[in-house]
Amino acid sequence: MTRSSASQLQARIGFSPRRSGLLATVVERLAEWQERARSRVLLGRMDDRMLRDMGISRSDVDVEVAKPFWRP
Repeated sequence: MTRSSASQLQARIGFSPRRSGLLATVVERLAEWQERARSRVLLGRMDDRMLRDMGISRSDVDVEVAKPFWRP
């Protein structure tokens, strides 16, 4: 998760992390899950040439894309 993803989500919902440590943790976790899901979708859309350039096999991608968003 990037810090900017969490910041963007926090800005969208009008949240300041200073208000509550627990709430900040929840918002950060939601942003992390959102980023992970987005990354997996993008990875799944890559063609074999792109994957080969990165040294990733299609089967590795299939395993990663099949994971639920909450699993690292």
